[in-house]
This record gives sequence, structure tokens and C-alpha cells, in this order.
Amino acid sequence: LAIFLLSTFALGDDASSRGEVLFKKCAGCHGADGKNKAFGKSGIIAGEDAADLVESLTFYKESEFKGQGSTLVMAKQLKTFSVKDITDLAAYLSKLPK
Repeated sequence: LAIFLLSTFALGDDASSRGEVLFKKCAGCHGADGKNKAFGKSGIIAGEDAADLVESLTFYKESEFKGQGSTLVMAKQLKTFSVKDITDLAAYLSKLPK
């Protein structure tokens, strides 16, 4: 995974451009600029460290939540995301201004 992350971040603009397209699925809750606190609970994701974002997004994707709420929404949103999708999304979000 580390090598994949490094190669994705090395691609720079391509990964970020792809991440911008992927983020459209997230903007309804997180805001077009990534500065909304989704469900009034999440942190602001714009400008966060890419590695931290990958870790969080992967956690949500791999989790099976039996409850309801924002964690279930995140798990469902990320269900179809590949590792590349997650790293590209993280690359894009990390470049947004805080």
C-alpha cells in the first residue's frame, strides 16, 4: 500500500483531478469545499493530511456498521471505491485550502 500511495501522490495532478471527480459524491454532506461538518459531527476534511485521510477512508470502507448514522452512510458511500479511488480522493482533499 505504501508504494501505491507514493506512486499515486507522485502522479500529482492526475490523481488530484480524478479525486475532484470522486469528491462530487461526498460534497452533499461535506460541502463543495470540504469544510462542512457532515451531520454536524465530522471534522473538516479540506486540507487534511493525505495519509490520515487514506487511513480514515479505508477504515470506513472496510467496516461493517450494524447501526445507523454517519458511519453507516460513510461505509455505504465508500463500498465501491477502490484503493486508487481512495488515494486519489485523499490527494485531492489534502490540497484543498483549510
